Amino acid sequence: LKAALAKKPDAVTEEVKTATLLGRGGAGFPAGVKWGFCPPGVFPRYLVVNGDESEPGTYKDRLLMERDPHQLIEGVLIACYAVGCSQAFLYVRGEMAFAQERIAQALNDAYAAGYVGKNILGSDFSVDIVLHWGAGAYIVGEETALIESLEGNRGMPRLKPPYFPAAQGLYLKPTIVNNVETLSNLPWIINNGAEAFSSFGAETSRGTRLFAVSGHVNNPGVFEVEFGTTTYRDLIFDHAGGLREGRELKCFIPGGASAPWFFEEHLDLPLETGAIGKAG
Repeated sequence: LKAALAKKPDAVTEEVKTATLLGRGGAGFPAGVKWGFCPPGVFPRYLVVNGDESEPGTYKDRLLMERDPHQLIEGVLIACYAVGCSQAFLYVRGEMAFAQERIAQALNDAYAAGYVGKNILGSDFSVDIVLHWGAGAYIVGEETALIESLEGNRGMPRLKPPYFPAAQGLYLKPTIVNNVETLSNLPWIINNGAEAFSSFGAETSRGTRLFAVSGHVNNPGVFEVEFGTTTYRDLIFDHAGGLREGRELKCFIPGGASAPWFFEEHLDLPLETGAIGKAG
């Protein structure tokens, strides 16, 4: 955060663009480019953190919120500084009570230490962060449904176009919605630089990425691997310890209940949306 505040907001955005940090929620849109979509000169603008991780078998954001809430809060502050937000909303899935407790404590600590609130680190930068949790609606993982829920309405997606959140989002003001994992990458990028980040991963998918592996494997868990160069075989057999009890692989689901099933012949595909799409 200190390193970010020593730069101009545009320079922070440029660093994130250069790192080509793709959104870690699902759509994979470049974070720095998304930040640039706010209409110039329109304030207030808001940052909304999508912590409504509701896809079955997906629990990487939950671990980030439970194990390192300060990293997430620092990422929120860096994004707010870059975009020009003085208000952020951290929306956490209703069932994640432990994550909510951890974030609440971390937020209180950060306020007490002067990292959140008025005139952060003696600068003229001020931000308030609100922790808000949902009631467990799967659809609220979709960004406009999440915004509806934040406003106190039933969590249902808005029609778009005409309005995309960056133009008219929360309270019909410019709103950037970022995923927990996306924001948690920012402190590392600012400290180590865009080039260091983009030295990991494939040409179209820079950096590292978290993958949750569950099912009939010896070592289920969340693994941070290079994005786009690691294969499903690496993930299932090296990191997750292979199949348990001498079982043979029948199929696996690459991400989300709506994804098609993959079979043994797909094991050597890289963990990267573009390559998967090209393979049909």
